[in-house]
Amino acid sequence: MDESSGFFRTDLWDRLYRYFSTTDREAILRRLGIDFRRIWVEPTTAFKESAQWVGVPMDGYFKILPNGTYEDEWGIRYELTSDRLHWRYIYHPLATAESPNEIELPSLDAPGRFDTAVKTVKAMREEYVIEAFPFVTLYETGWALRGFNRFNLDLIQNSAFIEKLLDKLLKLILEMVARFVEAGADVIQLGDDFGMQTSMLVSPTLWRRFFKPRMKIVVDGIKKRSHNSAYVFYHSCGYIEPIIPELIEVGVEILNPIQPEAMNPAKIKDQYGDKVALHGTISIQKTLPFGTPEDVRNEVLERIGTCGQGGGLVIAPAHTPQPEVTARNLVALYETAQNLASSSNP
Repeated sequence: MDESSGFFRTDLWDRLYRYFSTTDREAILRRLGIDFRRIWVEPTTAFKESAQWVGVPMDGYFKILPNGTYEDEWGIRYELTSDRLHWRYIYHPLATAESPNEIELPSLDAPGRFDTAVKTVKAMREEYVIEAFPFVTLYETGWALRGFNRFNLDLIQNSAFIEKLLDKLLKLILEMVARFVEAGADVIQLGDDFGMQTSMLVSPTLWRRFFKPRMKIVVDGIKKRSHNSAYVFYHSCGYIEPIIPELIEVGVEILNPIQPEAMNPAKIKDQYGDKVALHGTISIQKTLPFGTPEDVRNEVLERIGTCGQGGGLVIAPAHTPQPEVTARNLVALYETAQNLASSSNP
């Protein structure tokens, strides 16, 4: 998801350490001019004690099973791809369930959930924008629990199951965002990957039926609890043009990542730039992994020229930079934006 907060893969951090000759992440973030700092919900202290930290590509706490696969706190299981740089799902705990109530969702009250988040807010909120990331979504968490094919079939064939599962997840999301608002987050990041490269994974009709009403409940909750002070950030990869007006309608204020291979950032700015800020826009499919630093600089300048007029643009990679992205290209992205900002504000 969003990389404006420096939420990079461990392997990219290793490349940045070598580039800057330091392992001080905070110093690197300052050098890059990244002014967001992210907080999130952590696994419980008890789960961490029964699991272990797994680096690339998992970058989190997992139980390592005897067959070498991984299990998270929800009971969802994963295996690494052959290159060991990515992972895929192999087990969904609700795959054969008759009711969503056959699984108990993780408690937010268990020790360890928000300890780091609270410390981060206290230490950094005066200097940085605090962006909170609930690790639960409606669509992606739903199908991770149920299985991608089964969940999407259920949207049409077993709507009663879907309604119950989504309401169960909605309750947890509402609790999470309430904790983040209470902690002092400036931005609450919501999201679900509804887009493919040229179309949507879920039809706009189904999105309106199952997801839009629940999303409005979440956004209204954020606004009410924060007294309208917290901004609503929404992430979806791919092509989602049919639902952008309705995302704005329910209260989204920052739209990410405006993936340039799937949607034209200049077009989105022209149509909606007076209603929503654009976040991302820099290609992680072409320019960042396969271009030169000069290519990156040119794309940043083009985006600022076509999407930055009047403000409302946060330059960032359009998703998590993958192993092909060099430190030089990433630094070129942020330094170009910083240099232009400095020249515009002498």
